[in-house]
Amino acid sequence: ISMPLQLYEDICVRCGACADACHFYAASKDPAHIPAYRMMLVKKAVQSSGSRRGKLADWYRELDLTDSAMASQLQKAMWECTGCRRCAVYCPFDLDTGLLVGAGRYAMLQEELGPEMIAEIGDAEVSKGEIIDFVKEFFVEQTSELEARLQEEFHPDLKIPLEKKGARVLYVPLVGEHAIVPAAKIFHAAGEDWTLSLFTATNHSYFVGDMVKAKLAANWIVQEALDLGVEAIVYPECGHASRTLFNYFEGWFGDEIDGIERANIVPLTHAYLAEGRIQVRPGAFDTPLTYHDPCSLGRSSGVYEGPREMVTSVATDFREMTPNRELNWCCGGGGGLIAALELEEARMAGGLPKVEQIRSTGAEWVVTACENCKTQLEDLNNRDDLGIEIKGVIDLIADSLIV
Repeated sequence: ISMPLQLYEDICVRCGACADACHFYAASKDPAHIPAYRMMLVKKAVQSSGSRRGKLADWYRELDLTDSAMASQLQKAMWECTGCRRCAVYCPFDLDTGLLVGAGRYAMLQEELGPEMIAEIGDAEVSKGEIIDFVKEFFVEQTSELEARLQEEFHPDLKIPLEKKGARVLYVPLVGEHAIVPAAKIFHAAGEDWTLSLFTATNHSYFVGDMVKAKLAANWIVQEALDLGVEAIVYPECGHASRTLFNYFEGWFGDEIDGIERANIVPLTHAYLAEGRIQVRPGAFDTPLTYHDPCSLGRSSGVYEGPREMVTSVATDFREMTPNRELNWCCGGGGGLIAALELEEARMAGGLPKVEQIRSTGAEWVVTACENCKTQLEDLNNRDDLGIEIKGVIDLIADSLIV
């Protein structure tokens, strides 16, 4: 329990302003989903533990977990949350329950409580740097095949460089070519000097509040950037990864990353467009569409207007959801919940406010800028028969480029 979190516990007056801000509570009306109630549970747990260190794990060891309703509620409160921070926007004291959830999840995992799969994926991301030489040959081969295909389909001069010393941009993708193809097209059209990272941007240790391992996973990328001598690290359409890049790298790596720009592909592409480095076909899409603000890219990183300007630069029928921007409803897929099968029911229930938002627009496409959001929106689409297609912002730009 950190000093800021102790401060939050003392400041929270349980006024309830956060209750209706939570998409889980809006769908369930379960008190365990109220952010202020989460805070109260943790405070009560720590105070009743008798531990001078004030650790949740100590309190858990003293409980009969098979009979404790409080333990069950606390487990639900910590895991059935996406860390979207919409509650923090409504809180009159600006208290961030995301910090609370991270600490709670980490404590419970030490006691083997909660979906361990999220932590296991995080462990794999930490260990990837140790085995990179064994997987590099396969990655190079796959990238070479992708490059050849794009040269045939898009432009004969397109390149996907790997381990290029002195490149300006190190682009760190997600797993799968869908995160590489549109970026490669945009970088080519912009004349960018770039190279593709051997690592991926995702950081599941961050989801479970294990900031030591989260830093270790990110360190592989930082060291790659330093070894290649790049000027910028660019992350893909991934909300939580971009949040670590923007909000944690400076604290984790300090002077080590001085002079290295940190950017997300969406605002970078917006800059290319504004500077005239890329051109797109106005009115390329006439399908009714809307934009979903990813929580980590929007509320936590302030990226709102750029994506909208890019979408409207190529689309003729843009329909805004209400509410939007910092008040936008979370889709329900963040916080690592996508990776936890046992949380699927809660995750889908938490998406109900987003389903109602989408339906009210009459849009046929939902455009967003986060991988987890895309997966969740597709799941909601299938469950509720919304009849929509899910698109990425840079997909639209890449598909309407003039080259």
